[in-house]
Amino acid sequence: MESISNIAISEAQRQVEETPSDTIAPPIATGTYQVDQSVIEGKYMCEGEYESLKEIYNVSPDFVPKPYAWGKYRQPEPETYFLLTAFRDVGEQPAEPVKLANRLADLHLRSKSPTGQFGFHFPTCHAKIAQKVDSWEDSWCVLFSNHLGHVMDLARPILQWPEFDIVCNLTLEKVVPRLLLPLQSEGRVLKPCLVHGDCWDGNTAMDTRTGEAFVFDVCSFYGHNEYDTGNWRAPRHRLSNKAYIRSYKKNFPVSVPEEDWDARNLLYSLTFNIGNTIYIPGSSQRQVVFDDMTTLCQMFCPDDLQREMMILRYDSEQATAGAKDPEVEGREEKEGEEEEEEEEEEEEEEEL
Repeated sequence: MESISNIAISEAQRQVEETPSDTIAPPIATGTYQVDQSVIEGKYMCEGEYESLKEIYNVSPDFVPKPYAWGKYRQPEPETYFLLTAFRDVGEQPAEPVKLANRLADLHLRSKSPTGQFGFHFPTCHAKIAQKVDSWEDSWCVLFSNHLGHVMDLARPILQWPEFDIVCNLTLEKVVPRLLLPLQSEGRVLKPCLVHGDCWDGNTAMDTRTGEAFVFDVCSFYGHNEYDTGNWRAPRHRLSNKAYIRSYKKNFPVSVPEEDWDARNLLYSLTFNIGNTIYIPGSSQRQVVFDDMTTLCQMFCPDDLQREMMILRYDSEQATAGAKDPEVEGREEKEGEEEEEEEEEEEEEEEL
């Protein structure tokens, strides 16, 4: 099992993921049918995808289904929303490497942020997660920190894992600035690119009519183009095939510093895998995410990681030592008193 970067897949990921997993087969519509309202609930999900599709369609109209409208059903209960787009006939999934990489890179290259900044005018949704990208920032480091930190905050109360909290904090405080600030330092300029936001196997396909690659289920914003390849690292996706990243890099060169690309790719994978951890039933990504953040911390802040883990172990030992069972404490106290009485009796006998 290989990684698209030079940073190896963790042992936990190697054990729980098979390459590749199958995409969900597209439905074949015949005769009359009913729409399952549960799949289109959510104002932000529908409006966010509509705004994302509009933005991509304006740059590359053949790369996404044309968006027509979104809205709310007339009936008051249950509160339900819809998204209406042009029909595209889903063929092979994922899309063919060269054609997908060419069109994705073209979107990244030709898109232009309306403000010249990173962010978006609306909080788009990655599955159930309303992404914290609905602000405009000059710094990609700031926007990504807000986005990743928000996803981590959603995961903390669900996982309730002290070690996870430590690597989350260090990743945000140490790793993110170390990897992302250099992209815009020493005179370097980083272009805000319109990204898909969740580019994996099931959101890409070949159009059976045109034979061209297209994408859907988008949750866009203007960010670093490499963000869209962060999800390609996971072996459970067919996009982890190195043919995809090789084709992409031919069309859009790696950002400077080039030597940080592998670590940036691992960093960008975190939002997708943390989302998988907390919202996909039966997800096995918990240990994978922890190991990946630990790897990044060992690379860029090993002393901080060691110190924080030692403090946690010490605090845990102290808490354990100070939280004995009341019955045990009472028994120990009684035994201590009996030992003192025996010692006093022995001393009295010696005096006599």
